[in-house]
Amino acid sequence: MKRFFLLLVLVVGLIQWSFSQGEFLLRGKNGYEGGVGLSTDREQNRLNLFVGYSFRGFIDANLEYAKANGGSVQGGVLSPSVTFYPVKQEDADNIPTLGLSLGFSRYTSKTTETVIVPDTTRITWRSYERVTELTLNAVHIGVTAQSRTGEWKALFFQPVLGAELAVTQTGSEFRLSGGVSIGSRIFHGPLVIFTPGFERQSGLTSFMLTVVAIFSNN
Repeated sequence: MKRFFLLLVLVVGLIQWSFSQGEFLLRGKNGYEGGVGLSTDREQNRLNLFVGYSFRGFIDANLEYAKANGGSVQGGVLSPSVTFYPVKQEDADNIPTLGLSLGFSRYTSKTTETVIVPDTTRITWRSYERVTELTLNAVHIGVTAQSRTGEWKALFFQPVLGAELAVTQTGSEFRLSGGVSIGSRIFHGPLVIFTPGFERQSGLTSFMLTVVAIFSNN
């Protein structure tokens, strides 16, 4: 049962793996984003869709929709979040951009487990399936650190590290994530960013790819 709840937190936690576009915008710049993320681990595959708005590169509002192929979460999960940046790379030398985020999600989980009980009338064992269905609320508190480290031709590279604490009625869980953003502006239009990455939580390693387009007044 404990493993079941840890997996649930992981699934919902993955919803938070997307970009808050403010991490790519200079202070004072507004921007809109839209993107898609794909992730996989040994349990299931997931698809994330997200949109967001950044106000002056300081505070972001994002909305994500996630759907898993397999697992215990029933249907899609909608998750709003807010991220703000108390420190950005352009503020001073040798410091990364720091993002602090707060998100929420509500979802229904359904799991089936096999229970084995003794049958005293026959001096043997018998088994039956028990179905558990729960509606859970999750609060996500996260932090990210990233810094643009270099450029090659028209591309820039921006490593990112993140940590998140997910809290539900049944407990809490911690996860770590990392990746490298590779981006470029397309013909003076949107900023397009590809980020391969990974997450580690509860003994599971997930691999993911996120693609996002940011439209700003840069």
